[in-house]
Amino acid sequence: MLKEEGHLHFLRIFDTFYIIEVVFIAIMMLLVMGSFSRLFNVKRTYYSSQGIGIVMADMIPKLLFAVFVIIFALIQGGYVLINKFFIHSHLLRLNLDIVLLIGSALSFTLFILVLRGIMVGRFDFKVEEETLHFETLPKEFDKLRVVQISDIHIGSFFKHRDQIAKAVDIVNTLKPDIIVFTGDMVNHIADETKGFESIFQKLHAPLGKFAILGNHDYGDYVKWDSKEEKQKNLDALCEFERRAGFDLLLNENRIIEKNGHKIAIIGVENWGTPPFVQYGYLPDAVKGTEEIPFKLLLSHDPSHWDEQIVDKTDINLTLSGHTHGMQFGIRIGDWQWSPVQWRYEKWHGLYSHHKQNLYVNRGLGHIGFPGRIGMLPEITLLELRSASAKKEGVNMLSI
Repeated sequence: MLKEEGHLHFLRIFDTFYIIEVVFIAIMMLLVMGSFSRLFNVKRTYYSSQGIGIVMADMIPKLLFAVFVIIFALIQGGYVLINKFFIHSHLLRLNLDIVLLIGSALSFTLFILVLRGIMVGRFDFKVEEETLHFETLPKEFDKLRVVQISDIHIGSFFKHRDQIAKAVDIVNTLKPDIIVFTGDMVNHIADETKGFESIFQKLHAPLGKFAILGNHDYGDYVKWDSKEEKQKNLDALCEFERRAGFDLLLNENRIIEKNGHKIAIIGVENWGTPPFVQYGYLPDAVKGTEEIPFKLLLSHDPSHWDEQIVDKTDINLTLSGHTHGMQFGIRIGDWQWSPVQWRYEKWHGLYSHHKQNLYVNRGLGHIGFPGRIGMLPEITLLELRSASAKKEGVNMLSI
């Protein structure tokens, strides 16, 4: 009797706790939805994102467990019906506790992964390195070190400026010759950049720091009172990037010269497939580079490569971002998977077609869900090798 009373007492406590938790999550969801119905505010948007994290950490494991409960109910219900009309066994129920135990274990594991993604994963910056060989790269640029960062979404670091400073330190330790930023500096508005200017000014690359705009940088996801207000926001963002030391390329290019030999850094404004707006105009961006033997293009959305670049231009290397690797996925050695590949065929890493290459960076920051699971924030180091330098090296050894 005492044992039964103790069991009932535990169930009452559990039920009370569960009701409180459900009410708390419901209130959190209402607050989050309400925050997005008003004008964007950096502080409010940041805390709304943290609220999304709490809701997802609670709901996603529950949804997974619900799948196992449904499986349990379907198998058990099916057995009861079959037994009643056909089998007529004395065993009225199947012992399927193992299904619920597996569901519980997997749900708890998922909860830990989501929690770790929020607390640790979003700041666990990883350096990905690639060495690429090009026949048209002048030997004077052999071993050129290009560091790419992308999709900072700086409003998400509202309370974590130290993490951006850490990322800047990592970039500088790679000793880049060129630093490129491939778009999405902000989530929504230029006000997010306040206080970060001096941090980005510490990025150092002797041949230049180049940047382009991403789809989030134009303010298209904000309801503005006028076109002038929207343009003022964009102008403020562009001015921030320039003060931070970036050479902002808006459908234009820069020529880098060493010992009379040249390469082109080309920057196109955001160009994506619908529903993303297309501001980029590649003919303007490449104007004047016709005689340059090696061309490096910065284009935020990787879908641009298939649509307008590969087999249609002589651009050797394109660097993109945009996909974030969906901030969720699995990576085991060279194999990787993420739900984002259902939307983008080229979503992370290196892609090659004949003598043209595309590298998609999975982003340094995060948006929406304040975490990263599997698809950790990335800093890319690309070492560019010249085939002509390699041939000269072979000839020298043979003399």
